[in-house]
Amino acid sequence: MPKIEKVKVNVKERVDENVCDLSLSGINEIPVREIASFKRVTVLDLSSNCITSLGKNFVTLTRLIKLDLSKNQIRYLPEEFGLLRNLRHLDLYDNKLEHLPLSFGNLTNLRYLDLKGNPLIPALAKVVGFCLTTNECRDSARNTVKFLARMQTEAEETKEQYKLEALTSNAVAAEDVGTEEKPLENQKSKKSAAKKAKSKPKKSKTTNNDINNEGNIAPININNKTTKSRKNSNGPTKKSVSKSNTALTTVLSFFFLLAINVLIIYLIMFKNPEIADKLVEFIPHQYRDWILTKTEIFRLRVTDWISEFRTPPQEH
Repeated sequence: MPKIEKVKVNVKERVDENVCDLSLSGINEIPVREIASFKRVTVLDLSSNCITSLGKNFVTLTRLIKLDLSKNQIRYLPEEFGLLRNLRHLDLYDNKLEHLPLSFGNLTNLRYLDLKGNPLIPALAKVVGFCLTTNECRDSARNTVKFLARMQTEAEETKEQYKLEALTSNAVAAEDVGTEEKPLENQKSKKSAAKKAKSKPKKSKTTNNDINNEGNIAPININNKTTKSRKNSNGPTKKSVSKSNTALTTVLSFFFLLAINVLIIYLIMFKNPEIADKLVEFIPHQYRDWILTKTEIFRLRVTDWISEFRTPPQEH
């Protein structure tokens, strides 16, 4: 690979008040130190050169308000490009940019952005849009800064989540190691306890106090069993009595309601037939005929029964 010769320019001759014009100079590297020595420079024109990268020190030019990098061979911008917070006008026309750094979202003062002629990825190209008029370039600057600021916050959140997951996984691993060590300690302690138990002599004789305690405990257990048996024997009898009482009340209430219904039917059918006719009007048509036939049969049977009851028995 042949070495690219560095083209030197006299920056002092290209500075006019606050403007540094290095366009059409054929340079492939930016003389950052020479430009930074002129503190009044806020406008930098580097258009129509052979620049492929801005370099790491370019972000130290934080006084820049207007930057023209059009018609170069720039493939990427530095990751710290967002440090140029004072930028209001940025021209990157006709370069080889595919991506923009996430720090680009920190350029909140940017009011003009031209990225035409760059092979941007489709998602970024859709956000950037066209820049044919000043209004479109203004919208492009606003939308691009917002999009990359949102992407930057999402990237930071994912980093924090990864950190938390790494911490939790490390803590779980430490707990697992601790639990593996504890059974070994427990086994050792059990073995030592077993050895001590073997070394001690066994007690074969029981004391008088133990015998007295056993004698006192036995009667208490017997009394408890008797009280529990009494309670269990009383329980079923009370339940059976309550069930019989409820059965009697339900039967009596049924016969009482039946007598009242028969009395009401008798009064309506034989004493006040007008009320019966009015009640029939409220019955649906599909059930009216069936109910009337049944009631008529019932009425005839009742009249026959009453007539038989009133007639005296015949003498033979």
